[in-house]
Amino acid sequence: MVSKIAAGKVHLSLKVMAVIVWFWGVPGCQKPEVCMQGITDDFVIDDALAISLSRNALIKRGIEVSNMVPVPYSDDPKKLFARNAYKYNSGYVLWHKLGDDSLFEYSVSIEKQGDKIYCDAGKTL
Repeated sequence: MVSKIAAGKVHLSLKVMAVIVWFWGVPGCQKPEVCMQGITDDFVIDDALAISLSRNALIKRGIEVSNMVPVPYSDDPKKLFARNAYKYNSGYVLWHKLGDDSLFEYSVSIEKQGDKIYCDAGKTL
């Protein structure tokens, strides 16, 4: 006979597996893709490259970007690549549709790891 504790653990495991399967199909919850490789240690991601890489990441996810623009992350309209304070070559770019009143609709995280840059695009919740 199965104890209540064992049955509870099985039930919890099934819930966790269901959440993993559900998130697997949600953009932004998938494994980040390599968006650039062959990078040297001293390579620095500038704003123009971050915008280009993030645009390409959105396109790879099947998102139409022709009517979208990057959104500044602060009051300064020139600040489009929000850098991680502890990892200079990591950050994100926010995007939304032209004329949309929302702050942003999509977020693309960008991170340099070794000789590769990874991008992960997803719709914000």
